[in-house]
Amino acid sequence: MKGAEISPQSRVGKKVREKMATTTSQTEAAPEAEKESLLGESSEIISQIQDLQGESESIKDILDMEKSYAAEVATIMKQFLDQIGRSYVLDPSLFPRLGHGVKEVILTPQGVFFLSYNNGLNIARTVDDLSPDSLIKVLERILPDVKAFLTERRQKLSARATMLEKVAGELKRVPSIPKSARGSQKAQQQASQ
Repeated sequence: MKGAEISPQSRVGKKVREKMATTTSQTEAAPEAEKESLLGESSEIISQIQDLQGESESIKDILDMEKSYAAEVATIMKQFLDQIGRSYVLDPSLFPRLGHGVKEVILTPQGVFFLSYNNGLNIARTVDDLSPDSLIKVLERILPDVKAFLTERRQKLSARATMLEKVAGELKRVPSIPKSARGSQKAQQQASQ
């Protein structure tokens, strides 16, 4: 049973083999941990890129909606400007993209902007040409005037309607002229001719 005894050399050999196996597994574990770390970072980056793509698509959709609504607002704005029939002198600072050389901006009832530049150049643009930001600024500027104009117009129409109502009521009280009296008036008029 001598073969069953473990020699001191074999004990040392076993420890060396265990140590080498541990070192080898640690060496193999280090690249594995590094790979897992890189994969984790990579998936985080991919997730962030996907979030950016989602945000970009949302912005594109919103810009498309803004453009569509701006076109609709411009069409409606031209209609009410035409109905009101008034022109508006606007501050050139409402239109920052036009530059600093604009001295006067006039909005006509047809929805056309006439731009007068300091160098004498005159240009016409429609409400449709405005950026959504400029369109909002123009609306903020003219809507209080439009409201005041419509309020004044309503008051005038109301006063006229009230006056006509009173006149109609008074005329109803005037006694009617009998037919016989109307006939004798016609005879008198014909005789005098």
